Amino acid sequence: MRFSIPFFLAASLLFAACNKDDVITESAKQVPIIELDSQTGIYSVKVGRELTIAPLYRNAEGAVYAWTAEGRLLSSEPVLRYTWEQEQEIYLKLRVDTAEGYAEEELKVEVAELTPPVISLVIPSRGLKVMAGTDYVFAPDIRHDDLDDFRIEWIRDGQVVGTDKRYTFNEPAVGTYPIVVRASNIDGQTTCGIDVEVVETMPYEVRFPTPSHTQTSTDRHTFVGRPVCLRPSLEYFDRPQFRWSVDGQPVDGASQQLFRFVPESAGEYRVDVTVTEGASAAQPLTRNILQAAASVTASVRVVCHGATEQERFRAATASSSRLWNKVYEFTPAPGQFINELSSGTGYTGNETTPELAVEYATMRLSKKSHVSLGAFGGCIVVGFDHSIPNSGGEYDFAVQGNAFNSNLGGGSNEPGVVWVMQDVNGNGLPDDEWYELKGSETGKEGTIQDYAVTYYKPAGIRMSVPWTDSEGACGTVDYNAYHAQEYYYPLWVAEESYTLTGTRLSPRNKMDPATGFWGNNAYDWGYVDNMGSDNLSQQTADGSGQRNGFKIANAIHRDGTPADLQYVDFVKVQCAVLAQSGALGEVSTEVFSFEDLSITNNQ
Repeated sequence: MRFSIPFFLAASLLFAACNKDDVITESAKQVPIIELDSQTGIYSVKVGRELTIAPLYRNAEGAVYAWTAEGRLLSSEPVLRYTWEQEQEIYLKLRVDTAEGYAEEELKVEVAELTPPVISLVIPSRGLKVMAGTDYVFAPDIRHDDLDDFRIEWIRDGQVVGTDKRYTFNEPAVGTYPIVVRASNIDGQTTCGIDVEVVETMPYEVRFPTPSHTQTSTDRHTFVGRPVCLRPSLEYFDRPQFRWSVDGQPVDGASQQLFRFVPESAGEYRVDVTVTEGASAAQPLTRNILQAAASVTASVRVVCHGATEQERFRAATASSSRLWNKVYEFTPAPGQFINELSSGTGYTGNETTPELAVEYATMRLSKKSHVSLGAFGGCIVVGFDHSIPNSGGEYDFAVQGNAFNSNLGGGSNEPGVVWVMQDVNGNGLPDDEWYELKGSETGKEGTIQDYAVTYYKPAGIRMSVPWTDSEGACGTVDYNAYHAQEYYYPLWVAEESYTLTGTRLSPRNKMDPATGFWGNNAYDWGYVDNMGSDNLSQQTADGSGQRNGFKIANAIHRDGTPADLQYVDFVKVQCAVLAQSGALGEVSTEVFSFEDLSITNNQ
């Protein structure tokens, strides 16, 4: 709010100094007058940039000036020149004192973050490969290109080869060619480097995913009449076209990447998908010879079991526990709690294999201590000593996290998506079909299914972990001063990189500009480690004991249709957000325990 005393005060003093015959009998007091150089009293500046406020003063001879914010003196000069180092909104007060009186003005400063260009250029997860002697137009998505002084340069062999947003690459010789795109605006500069591998033949690839990162079989299991939704992963296709067949027989109308297959009888089925690159139409080599368009075929085995769903149900007994009884997989994404060596986490430094990582998670959960899943895609898989029945609409099981809400800025909500599985093949392992439990964000804009992030092992110790995603973005899981283990990249992941795929939610973390504190706001319902309407326990200051309830009735197929499961045997929780909250680090789901709500004992 702006206010000004001098105009009213000066006017009243002037009239008081005159008698009824308009003869001045006493000189009027000339109190200071402030006229701001902003009509609204609101000023905007970017982080790290100097703000200058230069008001016009009247009756200010010999004045004393004071610019204050929250009781702290910023300057005693007539003109304020000041720089803020973090995004915030702050209210300033300017006071001018003279021997005749004083004047005050209140004004607002909005300090906005710097917005240098953000370059997004989607690259295949296995690198960019192009055909020799062929034009390829690179047209990255660039944010903040509307700011002043925007420039872009394409650099090859140290030379600028283009200054437009689109760059055409054509190289006849096979080899690898580094390209750098550099974009800048008034707020800063961003560079993005890519290696372009020129090949004689494109290495098109089609493959079906496994149920988890640690498994190798792509077999799919189902019951008679239950759909299996098949969706292959593709590499290097630009305009893919799909043809599906079952046991060698083409399926009419099946021309999309997602194929819903419903076996009508028990047995094994071979499902093939042939993917053709639509951009490479058939080319005539001679009048009599036609070169076909590039295509790749991949197969997957679908096993339809003769047992009924109810026959696979494992009923609870008098000795059954309401709690989980086994951890089958612990594959976190990189994060500040991964590999942390301290008595509080339980890591010993020997977790160099997936089996030892499972032992670590088992030990932690058995004490109801937190297990961090790291950044997006990190997951844990547990099972029970019985099947959890579908109650028909009530909460069937619960997962403990440590979310809490706060009046100081959103609290801490780090959502994890829940997946469930039945032991269809009866082998006691989570190698069947995963079904996502829908939540409040399912189907909303900003929610991405089949979102994939590839994490790369850093080159040295105490370094941030680079990542790229399926949307063309890149970034890092930042190393910070609060968790000083050598690597945030899981020590038991032997590969130099690994990819995690799942459902991503739009992040809801933000910094309070008034306090500088980061908060992670809650989602409505359907997620672990989240203060939604499905919260089953009373909130405490630190979130201890916080639990979310989940309904088996919310299980869906990959195409979004209801799965109609009578029970589940395995539960997977997967971190659903890829975001950083300043010094607090990455948003990472944390779990403490899993329990079947149909059992009332305390085991």
